[in-house]
Amino acid sequence: MDTEDLLRRYALGERDFHTADLSGAQLQRVDLSGVALRKAILFDADLSEANLVGADLNGVVLRQANLRGANLSGAHLVGTELSEAVLNQADLSGAMLWKSVLRKANLCEANLSRANLHEANLIGANLRGANLSGANLNEANLIQAELTEANLSRANLSSAKLSRAVLRGANLERAELTKSVLVGADLSWAHLEGANLTGSNLSDANLTEANLIGTNLSWANLCDAKLILAVLRGAYLERAELIKANLTEADLSWANLDGANLSGANLSRAILTQVTLGSVVLRGAVLVDTKLSQVKLDQVDLNWATMSNGHG
Repeated sequence: MDTEDLLRRYALGERDFHTADLSGAQLQRVDLSGVALRKAILFDADLSEANLVGADLNGVVLRQANLRGANLSGAHLVGTELSEAVLNQADLSGAMLWKSVLRKANLCEANLSRANLHEANLIGANLRGANLSGANLNEANLIQAELTEANLSRANLSSAKLSRAVLRGANLERAELTKSVLVGADLSWAHLEGANLTGSNLSDANLTEANLIGTNLSWANLCDAKLILAVLRGAYLERAELIKANLTEADLSWANLDGANLSGANLSRAILTQVTLGSVVLRGAVLVDTKLSQVKLDQVDLNWATMSNGHG
């Protein structure tokens, strides 16, 4: 089937073109809303600015296809192959992308709000400035993905893989990140107010100047994490592992650190006003010029800790 045949039959009311081979097809700005192209081959096709609202694209091969600015709102792309596809500024709001493959795809400034990306493969994808608010990314693979300044507010990222992902300045307010893996991720200047990171792995992550007000980090692994100048006011850090974490000048006012392990952590000039420190381990920690006002140090392990007259 060629492009002219597809458009002619579509104009006559036909909608089902499953398994069609349209590799390299030139379909810029066409209206194919509601089309059914299940398991079709559109490798390297040009669908830029096309109208594909509500289209059935389940299992379609769209590898290296151009979908820049296309409208895929509400489209079904279950198991669709979109590796290296161009989808920047595309509208994928409410789209079904369960188990889709978007490896190294360009989704810069795309609208993926409320999209279902459960178990999607987004390894190395470019999502800079993308709107993923309210999206379902449960168990998605976002290793080394570019998410600088992306909007992930209220998104579900539980059990997602985000190792070495770049989330600088990203909005993750009230996002669900339970048991997510963020090893070595860059979250500097990210907004994580009210986010749930219970049991997540943030070892070696960069959270410099991140906003973590009221964030739940209970049982989280923050070993070797950089939290320089991070704002952790009212954060929940019960049983968190903060071994050798760098909390220089971090604001931990009113945070709950019950049972946390801060062995070897750097808390120089950090603010710990009215912090809960029940059974906290600060063995070998650096507390030079740390503000510890209205803090009880009962049952706190301070063996080999480095302190100065600035505390108290």
